[in-house]
Amino acid sequence: MLRDLPIEYAKRVEAKAALESTSRHNDMLALSESIILNHAAALTSLRRQLNLSSNHGQDDSRWLHEVESFIDEVIEVSGCPARSSPELSRAVRWMIASATAQLAAPTGPVSLDRESAVVENAA
Repeated sequence: MLRDLPIEYAKRVEAKAALESTSRHNDMLALSESIILNHAAALTSLRRQLNLSSNHGQDDSRWLHEVESFIDEVIEVSGCPARSSPELSRAVRWMIASATAQLAAPTGPVSLDRESAVVENAA
């Protein structure tokens, strides 16, 4: 029984470390989300502008560069080490994409002729 104590202690230490790591990760996700929500309007406007100026969204390299700059200049500077783990970096990029995706598409009148042609070609 005494031989099992060090093993049990090691398991508990590992579990506690994993919980603390998960808690910190979740705190960083919450901080990132808050920062992104505070900048969502500006990010969306920038994404819309870049989308319109780059063959209507066919080339998003400038937008991706802006996302990386935002992470470096806003997220990281605000105290969230988004670059500290691949998982956190991916999550932050996903949050930015989600926050800007719905409003990033150009808003304009929908052409009924174009829709009719799509329906006819589908038949």
